[in-house]
Amino acid sequence: MRHKVAIICTLIVLFVGMCIVENSAVRARPSEPPSKDTSAIYALIGEFRVVFANLLWIKAENYHHEYLLHGKAWTSNKEMMGLIRLITILDPRFVEAYATGTYIYMDGYRDYPKAIEFLHEGLANNPRSWELHNLAAVMYAGRLHKPKQALIYARQAVRYCKDNFYRRRTIKLLHTIEKMAAETQKGSADQQGAIANEFENPSKRQL
Repeated sequence: MRHKVAIICTLIVLFVGMCIVENSAVRARPSEPPSKDTSAIYALIGEFRVVFANLLWIKAENYHHEYLLHGKAWTSNKEMMGLIRLITILDPRFVEAYATGTYIYMDGYRDYPKAIEFLHEGLANNPRSWELHNLAAVMYAGRLHKPKQALIYARQAVRYCKDNFYRRRTIKLLHTIEKMAAETQKGSADQQGAIANEFENPSKRQL
């Protein structure tokens, strides 16, 4: 346990140091148009953030496997959320981290508003990610029982998915959600009709 804490503290110290270096570089940046060498330096800083995010992801995966060894569902591992949050700060394009964090908010914390907020942040940073659109469709249709809202994301998942295997699965999901939305609309219309009949025919009410 102490070994894990020491590793996490070391990673945090490295992250803070990296942020200090990056902020210092930004403040020291000359006002004139940057040269090729200057641009290369800032590109290197960005790459360092991505590399650091990947190192944290490896650590998160280790926690994930340890959690599974104890026979627990990985989506309930709330201890991972700190690492996941840090990864997305370092690399906002880390789609897997956003997807994992969304599941942890749903299953670990049982906090759907937080899950939606986190997933929407991921979609804002990765608008062409079919994986995140697919996850949003599943969450709205399967977890929140809102197939109409899910349709938007299901269609975007089909639009952006280029892999033939996963594209077939996203198309199948889209058709399923379309049926759910149609049934929900029909049920709502039937319910509204019954309510209207109730008010039009008050003599038929049971006392």
